Amino acid sequence: MGDVKTENVLAEIDGRIKRLSAQIEIAEERLKYLEGIGAPSKYRLLRGRKDYGVYYLILLGLWLMAGVLVLIRMKRNLPETFNLPLLPYLIIALVIAVAPLVYLVLNKKEHLGTPIEELEELERAAKLVISGFYTPLRGAVEEGDVDGMRALAEKLLNDPLLARALERTHEGDPKMMAYALYLYTTYDEGLKEDVEETLTSLTNKPLRMLLRTLLPPAETDGKRE
Repeated sequence: MGDVKTENVLAEIDGRIKRLSAQIEIAEERLKYLEGIGAPSKYRLLRGRKDYGVYYLILLGLWLMAGVLVLIRMKRNLPETFNLPLLPYLIIALVIAVAPLVYLVLNKKEHLGTPIEELEELERAAKLVISGFYTPLRGAVEEGDVDGMRALAEKLLNDPLLARALERTHEGDPKMMAYALYLYTTYDEGLKEDVEETLTSLTNKPLRMLLRTLLPPAETDGKRE
């Protein structure tokens, strides 16, 4: 199965932990700066104004629709010579009312948040990746703990918070990472092609290095990550 205590794999894991720790420190310093200049209250104020504007548009559209519907009802009692086309006005009112609703739905799904929320999210994600993935991975690699690696693979598949944190910090695809761990812990010569194929798609460098320990030295010599 290869040497699970390889110093290169452990060094790479340590490097990823240091990189994420640096991101946490930068985020914390940035948050302190933004809090020092009163940015949180300013962002809340701007967001509130933005949301109120959308609601005003919705009310305006509904009010116009009601007005047009009243005119349509009144038109039935007017002489036939009164031929004001009301359908275009109804369509305009409908668009004014519906467009803000569509915006709110899309904004809820794709909301990026304020810079402060982004920093807080990145900080939480980085901490979770360190504690939930790299720390147990390092322990399992160092101790040759196959069961620990399988448990970590299960966690990657079943913990949505960890999965999102890995994607948020660009540490790799959780499903592909879980497959790499399963492949490593169940490896035999018949899985050699699976390892090679997985290495073409796997982006997490520590796991790439771990999988490479399964291949004969002649096939990994001269290959750089």
